[in-house]
This record gives sequence, C-alpha cells and structure tokens, in this order.
Amino acid sequence: MNGSYNFDPMTGKPVGQVRENEAPANTPATTPAEAPGGIPQAPYYGGAPRQAAPAKPERPKRTYSHKERVMAWVAALIGYLFCRTFWIFQKPAVGLLFTVCLFAFGFIFFGKSKRRARSLFYPVSALILSCALFFSSSPALLFCVFSYICFSFLLFCQTGSETALEGHAGQLYVFETVKAIFVSPFKNVGAAFGAIGANKGGKKAGKTLLIILAGLGIALIPTLVVMALLSFDTTFTDSLEAIRGAIFDKIFTHVWSLIFGVPIGAYVYGSLYTSAHAAPDGFNGERCVTIENKMKFAPPLVGAVAIAPLLFLYGVFIAAQRDYYRAILTSTLPDAYTFAEFARNGFFRLCAVAAINAAALIVLRVFSKKTGAGKISPVVKIYTVVLSLVTIVISGTAISQMAMYVSAYGLTRLRLYTLWFMALLILLFFVAILKQFITKLPFAATTLTLFVLCFALLAVPDTDAIMARHNYNCLLSGTTNSIDVDYLGKLSPSSVPVLCEIAENGKLPDKTRDAALAEIGEYAAREDKPFTLPVLLAEKAYRSLDREDQLAAAVAYDGYFPRTYKSMTKQTVGADGFVCDLTVCEYDKNEESVFTDNPTYEVYKSGASKNDAAVEKINKYADLCAKSGKKNVLPFGAGDLTVRGRFLVAYAGSRSYRSDSSSVYIYDKENARLYILHFSYVAG
Repeated sequence: MNGSYNFDPMTGKPVGQVRENEAPANTPATTPAEAPGGIPQAPYYGGAPRQAAPAKPERPKRTYSHKERVMAWVAALIGYLFCRTFWIFQKPAVGLLFTVCLFAFGFIFFGKSKRRARSLFYPVSALILSCALFFSSSPALLFCVFSYICFSFLLFCQTGSETALEGHAGQLYVFETVKAIFVSPFKNVGAAFGAIGANKGGKKAGKTLLIILAGLGIALIPTLVVMALLSFDTTFTDSLEAIRGAIFDKIFTHVWSLIFGVPIGAYVYGSLYTSAHAAPDGFNGERCVTIENKMKFAPPLVGAVAIAPLLFLYGVFIAAQRDYYRAILTSTLPDAYTFAEFARNGFFRLCAVAAINAAALIVLRVFSKKTGAGKISPVVKIYTVVLSLVTIVISGTAISQMAMYVSAYGLTRLRLYTLWFMALLILLFFVAILKQFITKLPFAATTLTLFVLCFALLAVPDTDAIMARHNYNCLLSGTTNSIDVDYLGKLSPSSVPVLCEIAENGKLPDKTRDAALAEIGEYAAREDKPFTLPVLLAEKAYRSLDREDQLAAAVAYDGYFPRTYKSMTKQTVGADGFVCDLTVCEYDKNEESVFTDNPTYEVYKSGASKNDAAVEKINKYADLCAKSGKKNVLPFGAGDLTVRGRFLVAYAGSRSYRSDSSSVYIYDKENARLYILHFSYVAG
C-alpha cells in the first residue's frame, strides 16, 4: 500500500496512515502558505480543525461629487471669515456679510435635496437678527447675535434631514441641540480634507503646503536667534518695529485667521456632509425617547412631598413682603433702602427664585412617572402652575422695583437688559402654565419662537441710542436732576447725536457741556469707525456742529486724554523706567480762540505752578530723548517759554489710573500747534 505513517511528535508513535494526495488525519487541512492572510500557522493536532477568523469587511471608499470637492475649499474660506468676524463689535458689517455667506453656503451645498420645513426657521430668524449688526452698536448684544447665528446654522443642518430626532421642536429639543453641536459635525469632521484630496492635484497641493509650513517652522528658530543678536542696534530695532507695524502685524492677523479657520471650516463642512448624507446611528429619536422614559422612575407623590415645604416658604415670604408691595404701589422708597439697593434686592431675589423653581419643574417633569394612559401626572401639572405663578408674581414686583430705579436715575445697559430678562421670564412661565391646559401646545417650539421675537426687539433697534435719548428727555423734563455724560460717552457712537444737543444747549451747566464736548472729541479722534447706522447718524450730528464747537470738542478731549485731533507727530521715548508720549496737534491760526478763550490754558508766567510743571516736563522729555538716543521733536526748549504771549500752558495733573502719570499741554501760537506731553512711570 502506497502511503506513509503520521507520527505523534510528542510520543513518536504512528497515529494513522496517510494516502497519497490525502491530508493526514488530525492535521491542518491547509499549509502555512494556504493560511488565511498568508500568515504561517502552526499545525493543529487533535480535535476539530481551527476555523479562520472572518475577514473584517472593508469600509467602502467615500466618493465626493464635484460640488462637494469645490465646497470643501469654500468651507476653509468660511472658517477664515469666522475668525475675522469673531470680535463682532469691531467689524459688524463683516458679520452681516458672514451671515449671508454662511447660509448661502448651506443652501448651495444641499442644492435641490428635500429638506424639512422646520429647518427654515433658523436661517430666517438668523437673518432677521443679523440686522442688529447694522442697526445696533452694543458690543454685548452684537456678540449674542453672532453666537445665535452660529448655533442656528448648526441646527439648520441638523433639523433639515433624516438626522433630525423629531418632526418638530418638541420634547427631544435638548437632545437635538446636543447632537447638532457635539455629534453630527464630528461624525464627518475629516470629510473636508477627503474632498480636497479628491480634487485633481489636491493631495500634491496639500503636501506642498505642509512642506512650506515645515520650512517656516524650521526657519523660525534661527530667525529669532539673529533678531536677539542684532537687537542692540537701535536703528535696526526701530526699522524692524516700523516694518512690523506696517506689514507683519496685518499679515499675521490674516495668517492666524487662516490657521484657525481651517479646522473651523472642517467642522462646518462635517455638519453639512452629515446632514446631506444621513446614515443610521445610535443617536436617534427612538433611543432618546427610551432614555427619557427610563429617567421617569419616581412616583409623582415623591416630588409633591419634596416641594410642599418650598411652597409653604413661598407663602410666608409673599405674606411678609407687604411693605414692599405698599412701596411699589405708592412709588415710595422703603426705609433704610436706596433706589439701587431696592432694585438690586428685587432682581437677585427673582434670579434665585426663578432658578430654584425652574430646577424644581425640570426635575418633576424629567423624573416623575406618567399615568397609565401615558399622560403627565395631575400632581406635576398642579405644581407647575403654582410654581410658575409664584415666579410671575415675584418677577412683577422686581420689574416695578427696577422701574422706580430707572425713573430716578435713568437707563443703562444693565438696567435695560435686566428689565428685558425679567419680562422674558414672565412670558416663559406663562407659556408653561398654558401648556398644562393646552396639551397640544408645542412648548419647545413656542418658547423658542418667543425668545427669538423678544431678542429681536432688544437687539435690532439701537437700544444705546434709545437709552441716551431717554436720559436726556428725563433731564429736560425735570424727572432727573442730572445726566451722566461719562456713561453716554461709553454708548458712542449711538449717543453722539444726544451729546451734540447737550453741547449746544446753553441752559445746561458749563461743566456738563464741557464733558459732552470731550466725549464728542473722543469720537472724532477715532480712526476706525465701523460702517453701521449709529456711525452714520453720529457723523451727521457731528457735521452739524459749527467749526468752533468741533475744535472745542477736540481740545476738550485733548485736555482729558493724551490723544490727537489732527496729528502731525506722535512719539514715544523712554528711559530709566519713565515713558513719555508726545503728541503734536495742528490747528489753523484762525482757531486760536479755542485756546485763548479756554480758562484751562493761560499765557506762560514764571512762578505759576502749572508753568513750573511745564518747564519740568520739557526738561524731562529732553533728558529721555538724550538717554534713549531718539530725536527731540520739540522746536523749543524750556527757556523759550519766557517769550511773552507766545505759549499757552495747561497742566492736567494726574489723569490716568496711575497716580504717577501726568500730562502737560503747550500751545505754540507762532506755529499754531498743540504739544501734549504725557508722562508715566512704568518701572516695577
């Protein structure tokens, strides 16, 4: 018989006969070369043959349409615009352009694909609120508007396709928001880079860009070393500083915007791609409903017992506040209170009550079991109505207290925002009450729409201009005895028209008018004015002033701060811890009455305190120039001040937050220039 024996390697005994062309018994049926994956395997002896592990299915290669490949590059541009727009109060017009480009990018990306109608709420509301970027000037409101625009875009992507958790804004709205911000964009965050690489020459361009960036990184170290070695040369450092200020600062701001804009663009593209190519995932509506139902484990009676002591305390509190209610109804201030303390007390009390009640209602709604019919427990409904009514009552009293404060001292941003917030709380808790009686009322959709409408009423009108006008009218009507001009200056440019009216009102005290002129001068000295409606109105009001008032405003502003109206020269010199800022302002000789009629300025006389200070500052400036190796810009010295009638001198003393800072103002009638020397001690 042809064949051979197979021997057990452990005992050396034959275990069977193997025929030709037949695999031996109890041996692997495959050779090492035939093993799955081509990986040699050790022989298997005894028992059933070892089964090869199933091959992992290959992930299908992602393909991109021509439009998606082009839009990947546009996404990088969107990220760049986001970085340029983030400080929205500096360039609100760019923010308006960014809003239009962002949603246009989304609509073009989705093309003719069918979208849910509910998603249109977000671009419509965002475009309405974006009008505030042109009509308003409050930095806080502009930033809130910009934030809403960004979040609404993500929700527009999330709610428009099959990735949406529900057909309308309902009980899963919180889950929807979380998915729109933290899940969907990151699911395909690398799609933008894949689409760029899919372009013809895309991978090569990417590699070239990486090589360039690597070269710049390698060159950074020797460049810094050379700069450190050459920094002892004053001429070199001055030239480098001039180049940096003129070129590199502007270039690097764009470079940094592009560097941070690329990942932001990838994030935006990921949100769009996930929505356009909806695929089943674990974060779906059924799972969220299951999670929500599992959280409802507590009997409603438990919540009722837990909240009963809270309601008892509210009853005692409301009964104990009868003096407050009497004061509110009669518009009189309670004893031992100022208007500010009375208003703050009401607001912070409201915030505490609203936070506690909102938390209690959320806990009741989330953790309380439903009835057998799947409806909200009557206990939860009753407690919702009672807690909401308590919040509405306390909100109403807090609004009345704040209104008394405003009637006494006028409006400010904080006071207006506080009133708006308290009014919004009343509306939201009122909707919560309606929901208990109208079960089909979509609570999330209603509150969202209500919030957007209220926010639009606050943000779109120029509330800063409204506040300035209200305070000025209160002063004219005698409701208030004074007006805070310094605060109005913080509302610029919205307050400039009112400030111009104050400056021209001869019935007001000179101190108030001079302060208004200084704020107008501060506005006129600004170089970068954004293109907004408040700026256009401010420019119109400023041009309506006669030339004398405009110059008086410039000089009044120069008298408060070391700035410039018409700057010929601005120089900074420093040595031994002292720094001097020299500003040279040029005026027409026909405008000297601005100085000669200004009691702040007087002809130099030896022995007067402000004149001695002027001599001291001129000598100090000359000393700093000599020590720092910089040119002395002043065309006169301390000895020249004795020329009778040529120099008008003013000394501002300490005008800075530092007690060791001071300014001296010297008007030279010979060449019609104002020299402002501002000193500060910065050592230590």
